[in-house]
Amino acid sequence: MGKIVVLDDLSINQIAAGEVIERPANVVKELVENSVDAGADKITIEVKKGGKTFIKITDNGKGIEKEDMPLSLERHATSKIKSVEDLENTYTMGFRGEALASIASISNFTMISRTENEELGVKIVAEGGDIVFAEEVPANVGTTIIVENIFFNTPVRYKFLKNDGTEFRYIKEWIEKFAMSHLDVSVKLINDTKTVFTSNGRGNIYDMVYLLYGKDVKENIIKVDYEQEDIKITGVIGTSLIARDTRKDQIVFLNKRNIKNSVLTASSDQAFKGGGTGIGKHGFFILNLDMPASFYDINVHPTKMEVRFKDENKVFKVFYNAIKNAMLTKEFLGNTEVEEKKQAYVEKEYNFMTNHFIKPTSIVPSNKIDTGKSIIEREEKRKVDYKYIGILFRTYIVIEVNGEIYLIDQHAAHERLLYEQIRENYKNNLQNNTQMTLLSEVINLTHKEYEFVKENIELFKKAGFDLEDFGDNSIKINGIPDIEYREKTTARNLFMDTLDEMLTNERSQGKDIEERFIATVACKAAVKANMDLTKQEVDKLIDNLLVLKNPYTCPHGRPTTIKFDKEKFSLEDI
Repeated sequence: MGKIVVLDDLSINQIAAGEVIERPANVVKELVENSVDAGADKITIEVKKGGKTFIKITDNGKGIEKEDMPLSLERHATSKIKSVEDLENTYTMGFRGEALASIASISNFTMISRTENEELGVKIVAEGGDIVFAEEVPANVGTTIIVENIFFNTPVRYKFLKNDGTEFRYIKEWIEKFAMSHLDVSVKLINDTKTVFTSNGRGNIYDMVYLLYGKDVKENIIKVDYEQEDIKITGVIGTSLIARDTRKDQIVFLNKRNIKNSVLTASSDQAFKGGGTGIGKHGFFILNLDMPASFYDINVHPTKMEVRFKDENKVFKVFYNAIKNAMLTKEFLGNTEVEEKKQAYVEKEYNFMTNHFIKPTSIVPSNKIDTGKSIIEREEKRKVDYKYIGILFRTYIVIEVNGEIYLIDQHAAHERLLYEQIRENYKNNLQNNTQMTLLSEVINLTHKEYEFVKENIELFKKAGFDLEDFGDNSIKINGIPDIEYREKTTARNLFMDTLDEMLTNERSQGKDIEERFIATVACKAAVKANMDLTKQEVDKLIDNLLVLKNPYTCPHGRPTTIKFDKEKFSLEDI
């Protein structure tokens, strides 16, 4: 007798349920997505005991036709596709026709639905996947589904569920992400008769961020609205002030469906480098990619969290460009003028970060960056009428702009300026970007230091150091990067500080080590706290910042400026 048998329908549905329905949160996800596909803009979710005993989803969608009600519980019964070819034109949240059958097979299931063309709705009750009751009932237009006693007939699966609080947390986290991507849908979540979450459905991402993350985060987000090659990316990114230690708050949607994708993660990491986050931090973002269904394959796993892009390089670049462009639209010292011609800067950044940078055929025979011609500078200098107040704690430059007080971190600001200049020289292999020292200096190194310098000599030279191998673990310094305020540091200090920092992070590889090296040189060469600057030096530093396309943070993520409203200086309440 043969060993292969055809499984019965209940077994097939429960296997499918194991892939789609692992816990109550999956039930909520599948049913809420069905509500959206039905055109609902108002959805209420009620749960008890973390969803283990009771889940109720009520929507105001178009409802289910009377004759389709029993068929909706059949596996692979769907109104969303007719054939496999339809997958490339499908934008609905669900399309396999597995969810309702899977949920009904492992619960006590009740569904009530009415369309606007029918006077009465239909109520069906199923247990373990079998319909045991059906009748016409009065009902509002839309659909209500009640799922009770999940996994009642599969006790082994029930044992794997967490406690009620944990299971509810999974539900709430999913609902919050859903609300982020469906800003035009009003959502209410009720847990054990208590309303714990409500979104107004008014379509404002800033209101949603305030609701979920609070005032501080809302005040440090930047709107993203970018379109390229049939891909539109919208949402918000965070400034370096709200960069995170984990990726928990890196949330991405594809046509409003929450997904995870390593290509997008890698792209965002590159885009935030150079100032979007501090070292070891991750950028905050909530972004939705809107693109044709033919650009991707969502049919990788029943949960639809995984996605494959057909042209990963294109998606990587567009995602990078969206984040980078948004980073360059912030106000600076009260000036809100947006630099329209910033795409060339973003393109050059992208090429450098992804090792696609093409070396120029001609070398610029100058040790300075031409004002107004450099890719790092704006077409027009920002117009800021400021009043110089002084320097606080020998660290923060204090200026007044339009009745508001700004503090400029002299080290972070100068570090950003040097970072842009040194990296521009580095990327373009500019010659003569070295200031020769009056007297060469020989420095004795440890064997480890000496080997590192020999292995990375090109890094030092391209950044502006003129070095010679002097033998016996010694290096001769003939010149250092041609930078402003170089008289405030010594060749030895700049070289050794840079070397020490790089050795601390010597596990960096490839483009990471180049990026870190340039940032380190800029940091070590920049004016420090407690270094006194004259009024003329302050004015020159501010003028240089005002022409940069990206003056907002140092390459390690520290803000160059901080604003204080004059109301905060009021003494009336004291």
